[in-house]
Amino acid sequence: MKDRCFRWGAFSLLMALAGGCGGVYDATVSGLVTLDGTPVPRGTVTFHATSGGPAAYAPIQENGSYTVRTGREGGLPAGEYEVTVTANEVPADLQSKDGRPLPPGKSITPIWYRSKDTSGLKFNVERGRNEINLELTSQPPAGRNPR
Repeated sequence: MKDRCFRWGAFSLLMALAGGCGGVYDATVSGLVTLDGTPVPRGTVTFHATSGGPAAYAPIQENGSYTVRTGREGGLPAGEYEVTVTANEVPADLQSKDGRPLPPGKSITPIWYRSKDTSGLKFNVERGRNEINLELTSQPPAGRNPR
């Protein structure tokens, strides 16, 4: 009886651990952010679901790579997304003289990439792993007002 209970308990634990490996979301997105072919060394990529719901974010690493998270969880729901990219240089001073926060440094990415209405970045995220490289340009696409 003891042996049977032990096996059942071990089996239950194994199943619980195996079931929890997939995460909350059915898709992951990672990739590289470049501007005119050069990796963007910092900033934030944001995936805005066109059907509504929470946005998914990713900090841009020094080598230009990013991996999307929704809140504390890795990944995001599969679906259509409009994407924004915001990146600024590090301010020359790390702290203001009066201790207040400094304004962000000079923008690295063109202003039109900061809004989902003007970025022109729209992607369909499929279930499973997705690699989406964001190849930004410093020149606005034809017909786009660089406001």
